[in-house]
Amino acid sequence: MPAARKNEALLAHDVVKAYRDRTVLDGVSLTAAPGRRIGLIGENGAGKSTLLRLLAGVEEPDAGTVTRPADLGHGHQELPHPGSTTLGSVMTDALRESHAAIRRLDELAGALAVAPDDPQIAQSYGECLDWCHDHDAWDAERRAELVLAGLGLACVAAERRLDTLSGGQRARLGLAALLVRRPVALLLDEPTNHLDDEAAAFLEDQLRGALPMIEQAPALASWTGLSSSSSISATGIAMNSLASANTVPIRTPMNVSSPGKYRR
Repeated sequence: MPAARKNEALLAHDVVKAYRDRTVLDGVSLTAAPGRRIGLIGENGAGKSTLLRLLAGVEEPDAGTVTRPADLGHGHQELPHPGSTTLGSVMTDALRESHAAIRRLDELAGALAVAPDDPQIAQSYGECLDWCHDHDAWDAERRAELVLAGLGLACVAAERRLDTLSGGQRARLGLAALLVRRPVALLLDEPTNHLDDEAAAFLEDQLRGALPMIEQAPALASWTGLSSSSSISATGIAMNSLASANTVPIRTPMNVSSPGKYRR
């Protein structure tokens, strides 16, 4: 269970990324503070997905720095599990932190009853309680059922292996696992690619108040405040389940907080 750090910001400073002789990001800086929702829009190939991977720590920048919250969720295009993994195992893994936190809270409550004046136990109990509240740990099982149903996976058996699912089903399962985890900061890349209108509406409702990174998601454009033009893709960052509705549009070749540019 990660320590609760509700006030951590997601920061990128003078980030540079190149692939061979092609510079994709050049001097990009970005600040996503808790409670903020940030959207990026730009043409295909402008570097939005690359920036997501750098922010998530999947790749490292060639220059510049990235500082991220410990409790960061990143929506991968492919599930980070082998094909032999079952749907039920993916969801069990998504629930693991909540289950562990509740067990830890019970242990600390017992220890506190024995030693009510122990400041270290009291502090640990308070931090664990905060984490459980922030992640709605007690409701995690019910949330898992609701999320699977909302994303059209309720009829898929828990014992189905990932390598027997369609690409769209795997993408929706990955998204479901992320929503069940409820990380403090959330990065999403093209989350509506495999969603029908009903599932996209469900996702939009789930993300209200969170700060997602959304790319090429016209179905969520009205919520993020971004253009829904089919020729423009949208990317956004979300921080904190109590986030406000603030949106900061970012258009290539611009960035958020300091001079820099995206190059195609």
